[in-house]
Amino acid sequence: MRRVFDEKLAEIHRDLLELGVFVNRAIDQSVRAFGEHDVELAKEVIENDKIINDKENEIDRKCTEIIALQQPNTSDLRRVIAVIRAASNLERMGDHAVNIAEATINIKGQKRLMQLEVLIESMGKKVITMTKDIIDAFVDFNVVAAREIAERDKDIDNHYNLLRLTAIEEMREDPDIVLATSDYSFVGRDLERIGDYVTNIGEGIIYLDSGEIVDLGNIN
Repeated sequence: MRRVFDEKLAEIHRDLLELGVFVNRAIDQSVRAFGEHDVELAKEVIENDKIINDKENEIDRKCTEIIALQQPNTSDLRRVIAVIRAASNLERMGDHAVNIAEATINIKGQKRLMQLEVLIESMGKKVITMTKDIIDAFVDFNVVAAREIAERDKDIDNHYNLLRLTAIEEMREDPDIVLATSDYSFVGRDLERIGDYVTNIGEGIIYLDSGEIVDLGNIN
C-alpha cells in the first residue's frame, strides 16, 4: 500500500512539474509578445491556456483519488494538499499570462510608451525567473529557497508601483494616450499578481515541510 501511494504521489509531482513548465512558457511568451508587438504569439498563448487548465484539472482529479483510495496519514495528506494548492496557483498564473496576451492584441496599433515598456520587460524577466525557481524549490522541498524567492516579490511590487506612477505622469502629459497607458498598467498588475502566486507556492512549501501556515508576503 505504501509503495502504491509513493508511486502515485511521484506521478502527481511529475504532473505538477509539467504544469509549471507550461505556465512558465506561457508567461515568457506573453511578455515577449507584448514587448515585440507579436499578435500571433499572443494568440498562441491564449489558445494554449486550455492545456494548462486541463493539466490542473488532471492533477486535482488524481489528488482527489489518492485521498479517497489511499487514505493518507496526516503527513502524506499535507503533501497532497500542498500539490493541489500549488497547481491552483499555477493555473491562475496562466490566466494572468492570457490577460497579458489579450493586452498585446488590444494595444496593437496604438502609441507605444518606451518608459513603460522598459519597466514591463524588467518585471517580466524577474517574474519568469521566480516562476521557474519556485517550481524547482517545490520539487526539492527547499524551504530556504522558498523564503528567498518570496523575498524577491518585494522587487516586483516596487516595479509595479513605479510603473503606476510613471503611467500617471504619461497620462498627465498626453491625455490622448490614456487607453494605451491603461493597458500597460493592467499588464503590470498581471505580472504583480503572478509574483503573489509565486509567493503562495512558497508558503505551500513551508506548509509541506512543517505544517506551519505562514504569510511570506509580510516578511520584514
